[in-house]
Amino acid sequence: MRPPLVFVLVLFTLLGVSVAVDKKPDDNETLRQYADKLNFRIGSGIRPRSWDQDTAGRKLLAREFNSTIEMAMMGALEKNGPGDFDFRIMDRTIAFVKENNMKIWGSALIYRPDSLPPWMQQRFQQGRRNGGSGFTEKQLEDLMRQHIQGAVRHGGDAFYAWGVVNEPLSHRNNPWETLMGKDEYIAKAFRYAREATSVPLVLNQTFGQTGIDPDMADEFFGIVKRLKAQGVPIDAVGTEMHLEAHRLLPNYLDQFKGFLKRARELGTPVYITEMDVYQGTPGSIPAPWEAQRKIYHDVAAACLADSNCKGMNIWDMSDKDTWLVNKKADYLQDAKPVLFDESYNKKPAYYGVLDALKEATVKH
Repeated sequence: MRPPLVFVLVLFTLLGVSVAVDKKPDDNETLRQYADKLNFRIGSGIRPRSWDQDTAGRKLLAREFNSTIEMAMMGALEKNGPGDFDFRIMDRTIAFVKENNMKIWGSALIYRPDSLPPWMQQRFQQGRRNGGSGFTEKQLEDLMRQHIQGAVRHGGDAFYAWGVVNEPLSHRNNPWETLMGKDEYIAKAFRYAREATSVPLVLNQTFGQTGIDPDMADEFFGIVKRLKAQGVPIDAVGTEMHLEAHRLLPNYLDQFKGFLKRARELGTPVYITEMDVYQGTPGSIPAPWEAQRKIYHDVAAACLADSNCKGMNIWDMSDKDTWLVNKKADYLQDAKPVLFDESYNKKPAYYGVLDALKEATVKH
């Protein structure tokens, strides 16, 4: 006759034998409950085209995250003409965060040409064909000021930070860069934003899929240091972490910690503005979901271990909406890179971030 399990556990305890009991995760825990304790921004977003129909997604967003994302490019807000703002989507987001005690990350006020509204793209392209840009520098300054200040003032206190200039090293953010030069257009954008808000203003960049490219990081921090010395109000820096598990360098985490160190030395807090982890091509790595979980955990833990690292945005709520499948070029049809699957079930990656938050709470 087998002794009852309780008797065995008590006996083992009295004898000092350690017993490992397989415990299921506590589904009553959320990312948000631990992030709130740490005053840490954990965010994600639902694509505008899915918002109205995605009741489950909205509920999940409010439960798990204390912030969300709003795209504020000119092409999104001034489609019909200069100064003709359409704030319907932003107002919907603002109402949602106020109802759920959340805040918004404002993304990409100034970005690449395909983020411009059609009327501005056409004028720029025609100008290029004629050997120019289609605008005078004064016209561009006025358009930049109008867009930045219109968006930022309308957003008000619903936003916790603004990504003023996005990915200045990845491409030429035209027409601004062509007429003004890289340093000057960035400086003007930040100064115009400061006139409209006191919330942190962020210079954001992506540094590759294998880690943080050291040469690009050198160039990026060179810009930050140079402009801050001129009094440009770059309050914080953002790094995207669009990582690919099968291509990660062995020292990718050290590269990230080095980025955090350099930012601290310049007095600029850090936000992980966009993060996803492609699990790798089929058969490229063993146990891809465990690898994905570990990458999320280790990046989150490194961020949380540095008090200068203030937040982390997961780039898309679920695998069904990931931009990696939907982007125009180099798409990854099999990508399942975020914390929730297509049905909003929690993946191992979710528990990687949750564990990092819980560990940080214990240390806090």
